[in-house]
Amino acid sequence: MPAARGTLPVRIGLIGCGTIAYWSHLRTLQQLKGVTLVAAADPDPAARARAASIVRGPVRDQLSDLLLDDIDAVVICAPNKFHAELTVAAARAGKHVYVEKPLATTRGEARTVVDVVSQSNVVATVGFNYRHHTAHKRARAMLKGGRIGNIRAVQSAFCEPFSPQAMPEWKQRRKSGGGALLDLASHHVDLLRWFLEDEIATVDARITSSRTEHDSATLVLTTRGGIPAQMNVSFCAGPADFFEFIGEKGVLRVDRHRVLPQLQLARLPRYGVRSAWSFPTVGETAVWARRLVQPSYQPSFQRALHAFVQRIDGQVVDMASVEDGERSLAVVLAAEESAQRNKPMVVP
Repeated sequence: MPAARGTLPVRIGLIGCGTIAYWSHLRTLQQLKGVTLVAAADPDPAARARAASIVRGPVRDQLSDLLLDDIDAVVICAPNKFHAELTVAAARAGKHVYVEKPLATTRGEARTVVDVVSQSNVVATVGFNYRHHTAHKRARAMLKGGRIGNIRAVQSAFCEPFSPQAMPEWKQRRKSGGGALLDLASHHVDLLRWFLEDEIATVDARITSSRTEHDSATLVLTTRGGIPAQMNVSFCAGPADFFEFIGEKGVLRVDRHRVLPQLQLARLPRYGVRSAWSFPTVGETAVWARRLVQPSYQPSFQRALHAFVQRIDGQVVDMASVEDGERSLAVVLAAEESAQRNKPMVVP
């Protein structure tokens, strides 16, 4: 039976022990307060061998076998095309679920996940960990507080350069869940909804396949509130992950590679712009200091998993729901249809 309030630690099993899981999820779960990492599973012998150096319990070759173990929850890091299937199986087995994005690869799969989770009485979340980034949280509070006034436009870019030789084979083809839209745009679509507290109404997209299938895309979106946004995602461009919010009073830029957002306001009464600085919190200062010695330090994974454990323990915390995953996927699928039909599409 799932863990209830006061029954920490939560016994967790990891499904999928690939590169990201090995360097992030496995290590985070082993160190996370309130968690016991008791088992893992992956069909790849090399991945199992790497995981065995961290997991104290069994590392299985059959993903479904892990659901038979004495665990309370699973963290799913398998290839994208298996996310929905494994989430449904875990929920039906009474296990709480943290599933990496995207929630699914088709609209029907996503709807099945949402329905089964609703019926199973388990805690389920999608791994939109960047909601927990220090700069993103500060930027959202600034937007809600009206720091730049009404938002007139948004632009964003999420680029993670990959050579085909370094990219897993499944990630190179849309049919197996690959492509920049599912892998990158799903994050930024969720963040755009979260930042603006609004839904995406329309999308006009263009997709290119330079090195691998669907490895770059440009999206022009409009929210239900009428805010236009342009989004670029790519596996073929230099590393970038930022949002720029253009408002009546100024421009707010939030960059995942920085600890705090940057705010530019009019330089009154003279012409030009000025940077408006804000003092970091104790937590933000700690992240900044850690990144001085470890530039790659990214605590959002740990915070997202911690929120999941807190919710299992009955605490009220902010985390992405499977419905959020379904809505992000709906925009991605509409973007694919838009590119195929060469015209804007309404997001269902």
